Amino acid sequence: MKKIYFMRFLVRFLYLFPIKKNRIVLTAYNGRQYSCSPKYITEQIDKKEFEVIYALDKKNVDKLPKNVKRVNYKSLKHFYYLMTAKCVVFNSTGFISLLPYRKNQIIINTWHGGGAFKTTGISHFNSKKEQIKRKIIGDNITYFISSSKIFSEQQSYSMCIDSKKILNIGTPRNDILFKKNDFIDKKVRDSFNIPENYGIILYAPTYRDGPVKALDEYEFLPIDVSKILKVVETKFKRKFVFLFKAHHDMISENIDENSINASLYNDIQELLYVADILITDYSSCMWDFALTKKPGFLYTPDLEEYQKVHKFASPIISWPYPYAVSNEEIVKNILDYDNKLSKLKIDKYFKEMDSYEKGTATEKLISIIKDDIKDKRIYKEEK
Repeated sequence: MKKIYFMRFLVRFLYLFPIKKNRIVLTAYNGRQYSCSPKYITEQIDKKEFEVIYALDKKNVDKLPKNVKRVNYKSLKHFYYLMTAKCVVFNSTGFISLLPYRKNQIIINTWHGGGAFKTTGISHFNSKKEQIKRKIIGDNITYFISSSKIFSEQQSYSMCIDSKKILNIGTPRNDILFKKNDFIDKKVRDSFNIPENYGIILYAPTYRDGPVKALDEYEFLPIDVSKILKVVETKFKRKFVFLFKAHHDMISENIDENSINASLYNDIQELLYVADILITDYSSCMWDFALTKKPGFLYTPDLEEYQKVHKFASPIISWPYPYAVSNEEIVKNILDYDNKLSKLKIDKYFKEMDSYEKGTATEKLISIIKDDIKDKRIYKEEK
């Protein structure tokens, strides 16, 4: 905590510079990617009306749209832009969320997941230090984006955020899942040389840490890719390819020879859009993919060990897709798949969660930002 307080003290000298009303600074995953909701807000916001700045690591080679200024993450210039921007947007709780922002700045956390799967914040790790950190973050935030009513309730407690600050508008990054986009389909297929007549299985497991952390990245997940491909092709009567997407914290090079490594493809939303089938485990990408109503399966061979480290926010049996703890079980789940029953389960899940996803989140958020700049803030702190 001493480092945090010292950083907050040093950054205050930037209060000497005025806030620019048309400046917006965005970043995702602590500067690691041009992706997630910050990317989709960047794509749609009017570059003539706003000075749009996106922060990335020095080594990051992601290309930004025209008229979007790139700044090195954690550089002095980045700090300057953050403390002089009218609006700051990010999707995690890294150092950006801990800065001593001024009250007339708009600080938006879009978060990077939906649904109620793994616990976060003080619900996951409730120490005195964590409580203090979350309190700072919660006080800083102007708005926190939510995908559903249950998510809002859980995150308000876990992240120490006043419920009035939560925007119940859905997730900007998921808007693309509601609209047909041939460009994205072609872009992904061209990136991995996938023929148009081939279906795509996307395997996207979440991160591991603590006792369940992989000794050699994802090799602890012995999914039988060859068998999965054969069963899926038999069940769905077409040829498929198997894409493996590592979590953004774990870029894996050691993958099954029958897989295509998509780990360096930053935007998982585009992969979810194109995928015909998703296989994951405890990742909230299942929430995103379920919006498409396409087939999904959970492969959780380390379920018992994982739950010793990560509490679940809801029982795994209530999640939108069936889970399996062995290759035999996931094969059975694939063979037993019924499209009508699967859609009913997904609909039931979204109804129980009281989903806010409608494919209009980005548009609504940009409108809120504009209104806020004009002093029409939805939530105002009591003085």
